[in-house]
Amino acid sequence: MSDVAEASSFWIDRENLCLWRSHAGGKDERVSLTPKSFDVLAYLAGNPGRLVTHDELLEALWPNVYVQPAVLKTHILAIRTALGDTISSPRFIETQRGRGYRFIGTLRGSPSTVGKPGSAVDLGVFAGRAEPLRSLLALLERAAAGEPQAAFISGEPGFGKTTLVQQFLARASAHADFVVAQGHCAENFAGAEPYYPIFEALGELCKVAGTEGARALEALAPSWAAQMPVQFSAAQRMALKQQAMPGAQSRMVREACNLFEALATERPLILVLEDLHWADFATIDLISALCRRRSSMKLLLIATYRPEDSTAAQRPLRQMTQDLALHKVSAEIELTLLSVAAITEILSGGAGGEANSSEFGQFIKKRTGGNPLFMRVVLEHLLQHGDVERTGLGWRPLVPLSKLACETHPTLGRAIETELGRMTDIQRRVLDVASVVGDPFDSASAASVAEMDEPSFEAVCEDLPSSAIRPGELLKVPGKTLVRTYAFSHAIYRQVLYDRIGQTRRGHLHRAVGERLEEIYPPDQRDEVVTRLAQHFALAGDWSRALDYLRSALRIANSRFAWRDALAVLEQAFALAANLPDAARIPAEIELLERRGTIQAATHDPKAREAYAELAAKAGRNGAIDAQCRALLGLAYTVAWDDLRCCLQVLDEVLALSAQQTDSIQRDVTRMTAHTRRLWTSGWSKSEAHECEEALARLKISADSLTIAQAQIHFSMLCLVSTRYREVKELVDSSYDLLRESPRDVVETELASSAWMRLIGVPWSLVLLGEFGAALADMDASIAAFEKGGDSSAASVAQIFRGTLLFHAMDFEGVLRDCGPAASRPSELHADHDAETMPLKRRMALIFCGLAEAGLGNIAAALEYLRAAEGEMERQPVHMDWYWRLALEWGMVGALVANGDHAAALSHAIRFCDRAVQTDERTWQALAWEVRARAALACGKTSEAMADVVEALAACEGVTVPLAQWRVHATAAMAYKAAGEVRLAGTHGRLGAAVRKRLAGTLPERDPLRSTFERRSGALATT
Repeated sequence: MSDVAEASSFWIDRENLCLWRSHAGGKDERVSLTPKSFDVLAYLAGNPGRLVTHDELLEALWPNVYVQPAVLKTHILAIRTALGDTISSPRFIETQRGRGYRFIGTLRGSPSTVGKPGSAVDLGVFAGRAEPLRSLLALLERAAAGEPQAAFISGEPGFGKTTLVQQFLARASAHADFVVAQGHCAENFAGAEPYYPIFEALGELCKVAGTEGARALEALAPSWAAQMPVQFSAAQRMALKQQAMPGAQSRMVREACNLFEALATERPLILVLEDLHWADFATIDLISALCRRRSSMKLLLIATYRPEDSTAAQRPLRQMTQDLALHKVSAEIELTLLSVAAITEILSGGAGGEANSSEFGQFIKKRTGGNPLFMRVVLEHLLQHGDVERTGLGWRPLVPLSKLACETHPTLGRAIETELGRMTDIQRRVLDVASVVGDPFDSASAASVAEMDEPSFEAVCEDLPSSAIRPGELLKVPGKTLVRTYAFSHAIYRQVLYDRIGQTRRGHLHRAVGERLEEIYPPDQRDEVVTRLAQHFALAGDWSRALDYLRSALRIANSRFAWRDALAVLEQAFALAANLPDAARIPAEIELLERRGTIQAATHDPKAREAYAELAAKAGRNGAIDAQCRALLGLAYTVAWDDLRCCLQVLDEVLALSAQQTDSIQRDVTRMTAHTRRLWTSGWSKSEAHECEEALARLKISADSLTIAQAQIHFSMLCLVSTRYREVKELVDSSYDLLRESPRDVVETELASSAWMRLIGVPWSLVLLGEFGAALADMDASIAAFEKGGDSSAASVAQIFRGTLLFHAMDFEGVLRDCGPAASRPSELHADHDAETMPLKRRMALIFCGLAEAGLGNIAAALEYLRAAEGEMERQPVHMDWYWRLALEWGMVGALVANGDHAAALSHAIRFCDRAVQTDERTWQALAWEVRARAALACGKTSEAMADVVEALAACEGVTVPLAQWRVHATAAMAYKAAGEVRLAGTHGRLGAAVRKRLAGTLPERDPLRSTFERRSGALATT
């Protein structure tokens, strides 16, 4: 045996998890080793020259499983036998008795002439791909220098995309120290699971980087870590979920980019994503963002895909690759059919070969077209029939080429059929079941379906020819030890097997596989297999069960903010629902339409109106009154973006329809939501506010906690515009976490509303309470949270609300910084796709820029801003105009007084008061009377000013309205002084100063904002 070993060399094929022997004649032979023996050899070879103890080997290869140490001796003996090694004169493995083993030999990681993984025939020479290989190596060199690179490798099935990547990694490993992370896109039912290949790659990185990688993941990508149960405990994931925000659609993209950048700072990182033609929309978006990121990270992204026919799923991939290539941020490597010269090089073993190799190459080219996979099929067929042989100088025909040309050579499908015909019944049974389970497959999910135990199933897999399957990674299965996975040598092999199975038997097998997966994975651990479960039950014709798993897939997509993938899941769910009987189909379609509408509404997609209108019509035809009411509420929400009149008409229709709701809880929810939206849309109504309060009281008695939480969020919106500021925080704090953490599905619009109230509504209420310090801290935290989540539109809205705070704190320059961009560039605002908040955002910005300019004494600029806002409100009324019109009128009166246009100021002030008294907003009522008193004083009407001051003071009684209170006292002091009431003037001056002191005291003592407020408010109060 030692003579044989000396005349050959061994090498480890880590891709295919096997050991090879290369003979002096140039022929490669696979060495028989069981998977576990190979794992032991690979581990020892990966730690050369170092003592590996028995305990280390057992912990590494049999984690969480008790195994007798003696089992190691069996595997070491098998390895020594395979390598021709001896314990007395070791050349590969040295035994340290009682301690462990040391690897002292040399094994190559992978030869430069590796062929297609799992092929029965090794073509021996990697020919025809030299230029793509050089391109990849050049890209790696640039990436290692801090210039991130991306390469997209395209080619038809069998063209050698995976082989090229393997060759590149093998060649690069000899010249560079890098980390590799690989992810594979899976062909999935209902669209792939969002970010599936990225999660796989991150899991691999965590294995390589250990605790350091996990810490980086937790710190830089908590949204990802929260969804990786293998790497993080349930408690850790729950804590990480608290950092995520509903509606932050691009947060996961941003976190992943930050993480990859951090991981590729010191050592080059090669991220390989295979079969991108099956990628989900979310993964495509992430790849696009990663390629466009400007940084000095040492990243090389390599993605493979098939350029398939035009389909909806393929279109985003093609658009992305074309756009990236156009902007020169990626390289396109297209693999084509092999030329005659490349085929000749392969056949001649790369060394000149036989004299007739060129003719033989032309023959093979004609028969196969130059497809590497078909070449293997034809050569294997010829080899089995004795028509060719392989020598140290390459492939040589044993019969004239004219005779070979007369034969009918098999297609790939016929070649596979021929190979299957030579197998035993039990081997074919294993492969049939495996083709149904999917690629890859494992004994845990497949053995019982094949009516076998798991060890027997694995034994059959290990004996199958490498042209059929190859061993894969180890898989951790719930409640079990690690199990070996297996993969088909090529997708075509699996397809041939699958197509051979009759449709009825295939359906039974799919059902059996689905039920086996349900046995393996407990309900709380099924997230990673929900799309597989949906697929198996759909192909089994179990439509109801398949729909249930699609609902779970939808929940996962929503949790990852992968809206396009969620809509793709819904489309598949609609297709499945069509197979249900009418009694089940109609409720399912109504449910799915509602889910589509809520996703589109949450993302401000105008198509939401169509979905809600269709839902309302369908629910109405089928007597589903509750669903019809929800549909109309959704429709009202979406049309409010730009059609106030239509919104109010729809809300009136909802209120009329609610009388037909038989469930009192649903009726109260409907009416409360409708009345709240009417209040926010068109203005205050005491009767509608009273209806909301009574409905909430009833719900607190009879509804469940989740329904109460949703109702309280809506009621907090009412409190925010009716001087009940303190209640806002109490209601939101008691409801927000419950809605986010509920195990039940909460529609996206409800989550968005709760997030808006928590991140903007609560800080706004603190502003109105005069708690400047707390409000500013909350505003800054909200802006940071939105920015971290990648939601720039929401961040800009929060920034404008911060501008309102800064105005009341007298930081007029800060107002212009926060609100100026939105007020001065309307065309850019229209480009941010924030259909709901865009008009409101711009109007708020215009109004507070006007107020700030007036505060700085720039009256002409102030009037320009205010009149622009007034003009937009007249041209296109939108929701909340009634509320912000109060701020507009207040600013207009003050600016006109300062401009000397006293008559116009008084006219505006009277109109302002008429508007304010129609609300229950005491801050603005008090400010309306206050500014009317100032306008009257400017006109010399002291008695009228005195009467207005009395009304203003009355508006402040019994409520907390500090923003108005100090100004009212300051104007009262002016009015009483003008009337000669010096004592009362002094009293109000002192009262106003006390309120200003309290407001300033909410800010840190050394905060510049505090001194600014004290200085400017004091000066204004004494003017």
